[in-house]
Amino acid sequence: MHMPAFHDGISYIGRDPNWIIRPAQSSTFRMFAASDNEELRGRQDRMLNQVTRALPKGAMEVNALPVVLDNARFAGGLVQIDNRFWLNGASGGRVRSKFERENAKPEWRLQRYLGAFRRARATGAALINNVSSAEADALDIAIELKNGFNYYHFTTETLGSLAHFVDDGTDAPISLQLPSGDVKSFQQRFIEAIYPSLAHRVNFVARPKAYNRIRSVYSHQHFLYQVTDERVDRALAAPDVDSRWEDVIFGPSDAKLVAMMSYDSSLRKLRKEALKQIRKGQKRAYPRLIWLGRDEEGADARARGIEGHEPLLEALTERGFEAFAFENLTPLEQIEAMNGADIVIAPHGAGLANMIYAKTNALVIEIGTRQTQLHRWGDFLKCAHVSGCRYDTVFADIAGLEDLSVVPGMFEGHRGIRVSEIATWKILEIVDEELSRMKAEKRKARKEGEKSAPRNTKQTADEDD
Repeated sequence: MHMPAFHDGISYIGRDPNWIIRPAQSSTFRMFAASDNEELRGRQDRMLNQVTRALPKGAMEVNALPVVLDNARFAGGLVQIDNRFWLNGASGGRVRSKFERENAKPEWRLQRYLGAFRRARATGAALINNVSSAEADALDIAIELKNGFNYYHFTTETLGSLAHFVDDGTDAPISLQLPSGDVKSFQQRFIEAIYPSLAHRVNFVARPKAYNRIRSVYSHQHFLYQVTDERVDRALAAPDVDSRWEDVIFGPSDAKLVAMMSYDSSLRKLRKEALKQIRKGQKRAYPRLIWLGRDEEGADARARGIEGHEPLLEALTERGFEAFAFENLTPLEQIEAMNGADIVIAPHGAGLANMIYAKTNALVIEIGTRQTQLHRWGDFLKCAHVSGCRYDTVFADIAGLEDLSVVPGMFEGHRGIRVSEIATWKILEIVDEELSRMKAEKRKARKEGEKSAPRNTKQTADEDD
């Protein structure tokens, strides 16, 4: 693996960045155990309590920025520099996961691997060079893309990276490098909608490709435990930063906790560019209360199924909710609908990545299962952090099982959701509390508006009489 403390091949453009991480707004998030099986509900509850205790308070923004790579090879959705795997953002996490799976035993292999990170960090600063902006502007751009069909990975990993080149002043081509296969049409549509000035430069490359020199985007997520850097120390010393950050941020074994409670600056830039494209008045064209369903018959859909949700949907409809399938909306319509909503309820799925576009303080409720709790929870936290929306997860049951206490492994397939009676009750309780809060806020705002409004002479005279 590429270790910036030992290996060169990466260059900052212009001067070194002023910051690597910095305190950022954090989503308010909650989790609820809601299986109809008492034994499983207990397991759900114990895990959510463990996770809550382990996570540091407050979020961090991780700097992601354009860099120049030397002797880089893009293949399989990953990148190598001088034949060493580049630990860059989410793709770097996949490199590590694969290595750790295949080298878990004997134990000394894993310990030697973790020790390599500790030794790299102990050496001090990173060997990252600098190139001039003029030198970098002459280079093409390549960005890794996990695959051509997954909306979550495309949105959270690749789409934001394009934002760095909106104002780069060049017309250099941008290659999105994916392993192989077809590219679903939604990817091109989102690029055109969010980056109209950039879309003509973007092309999809579904084959391995090597570059002597290329521009790309570097997330410092893995950098944190690979080097010693005073900019990181300075961030951790800031007022109100939870002291637990110092423990998790430098531990390579805690990288997932860091990923949960941080987001790349690329996501912030993506949100900014997307919200620029919202058409005047269009947010009011969509409901404020949304049930985000799935079009499982669509060409791009992965049918998992949901069952037992009819009583919940009926009760939500009575409260003013409307059902939407974002797959049937254009990219701009999805962004506008998400940004205009006060409450969004959705079964677990890639569409929850649209929390990036939610308005600050909106409430998003995800319905998950024990499978998603064990293997997927936390993936959407960065989307909630970057928008500042509130994010609740209600863990219901797995569809199609006679014994609800049984939890199939993910290798057996990602199962659908059975909306349990307890989950239905819990979601409606959350919704009713939120609707009451919203009404109270409106009454307060109306009263304050009446107090501050100027009164005309006739009204005053009438009142005096």
